[in-house]
Amino acid sequence: MSGEANKSDDDNMSGKIHVEEITTSNGGRGGVHALNIEMAGAGEGNGEQERKIDVAEGEEGAIYPDKDGKTLFDRHYLGTGKPVPPYVGLQNRVSAVTWVELFAMQQLPAWRPVITPAQVVLTLVGMGVAMLAIGIGCTVSTMGVVQVSENYSQLSPPQSQTVFTNDQKSRYLRENGGYNVTVDLRIEKDMEPPIYAYYELTNFFQNNRRYVRSVSPQQLAGLPTSLDNLKLLCEPMLYVGGALNDSYPEDGQISPCGLQAWSYFNDTFSFTRLEGAAAAGPEEGAATAINVDDSQISWPTDKSFLYGNVTAENFNVYPEYRGGGTVAKPLNQEQHFMVWMRLSAKPNFWKLWGVIDQKLFAGDVVRVSVLNQFNTYDFNGKKSIVLSTNSWLGNKNYFLGALYLAVGGLFIIVGLLFQIAYWFKPRGFADEMHLSWNRNSGVTSTS
Repeated sequence: MSGEANKSDDDNMSGKIHVEEITTSNGGRGGVHALNIEMAGAGEGNGEQERKIDVAEGEEGAIYPDKDGKTLFDRHYLGTGKPVPPYVGLQNRVSAVTWVELFAMQQLPAWRPVITPAQVVLTLVGMGVAMLAIGIGCTVSTMGVVQVSENYSQLSPPQSQTVFTNDQKSRYLRENGGYNVTVDLRIEKDMEPPIYAYYELTNFFQNNRRYVRSVSPQQLAGLPTSLDNLKLLCEPMLYVGGALNDSYPEDGQISPCGLQAWSYFNDTFSFTRLEGAAAAGPEEGAATAINVDDSQISWPTDKSFLYGNVTAENFNVYPEYRGGGTVAKPLNQEQHFMVWMRLSAKPNFWKLWGVIDQKLFAGDVVRVSVLNQFNTYDFNGKKSIVLSTNSWLGNKNYFLGALYLAVGGLFIIVGLLFQIAYWFKPRGFADEMHLSWNRNSGVTSTS
């Protein structure tokens, strides 16, 4: 043997286990192992005070776990009632450890399944089939969503003799406050209620860092907050005109302050339904107003926890300083304002305007009268009105279904390739031919 392991300094040990390696004649390692079980009081004539078990490499009972996960320690101690000494380890290589440390290092007996090629193939193919089924379900569900939209920001003011450019539209909004336009949404398929009405903005970066920080949550909730804190968060949209001015109420201080509230979307929409033949040439009385419910479009948690009974002050009421719309009710009752303040992560987004609780039939036309006030022309943004039904996955979006189909198909292809490779180059169970030390020494397969 190469030597004995160092004895533990702990006088309370009832015994210890040494595992030693015997160097083979050719200088290799691991030819024979010895398990030295030394009990307390060794050398004092107490009977079975020391046992040594020499185990040759590959013999039944090797110190390494067998294919059932059992080690030599298990066979000598489990179910025998013998006291288990602490494990010392290989001589001069592993310090003394406890069974807790063995558990932490995953060296205790455990279930160690041997994965066979058939199990790999079945797992891959099974997961692939499951993903294909989910992908088909997602795709079919999305295909059932009916969606129509129309861009209205491209329309020029009524009675205009030419098509306005974005600069001309922006100037018109600043000088006149807004203008009315009408867009028609043609229903191609029946739309079952509830039907959701959205407005869509593009190229509007609500995720901009300065924009995200420019709000006072305490002010929105009606909680007291210091002026220094408001200055830190809300400037330059803290005072009308950017500075304190006693010619305005409350010295011109704005509530709610900040860029988020200042840019509040203020276009308005009204919806009319033209049925079937009336859509081609509406007769008097053929148009029917559509009721759009906007009483519960915000998150209930926003109304309950984020917004208080706060009345707006100096908020977008002066045309020369306004950035968007104003509010007339307390903030926790302004549904459209709370929807706007729920920021979008992307520059192109929809926000809910209301819910339609009546069925729309194929061939109908929904005429939308829009008061165009919100200025997106300075940054080349577009505005659209959208009507959409929903599925259990939400709006029309093929990404999730396509992702499941692609990954499921990939799993099935890889599983089949594994099976074909196994057919052409089979490998027996527990074949040692491919181990590095056997491959280098030219050992042939034992299967």
